[in-house]
Amino acid sequence: MVPHMSGSSIDAQVRYAAGTKAILESYFSGKHDYRAEDLIVHAGDYATKSYGERK
Repeated sequence: MVPHMSGSSIDAQVRYAAGTKAILESYFSGKHDYRAEDLIVHAGDYATKSYGERK
């Protein structure tokens, strides 16, 4: 997923890039130690109610 960066400050773009790098490094290293705020789905279910709930 590529964020739309037009109009984002350079500082914001640096944060986006650092977050993306951390997620990819965690995945490719096999650690899978993602920050909770970076997860939408985990173990087949929503990681937070912000994105939905299964009924």
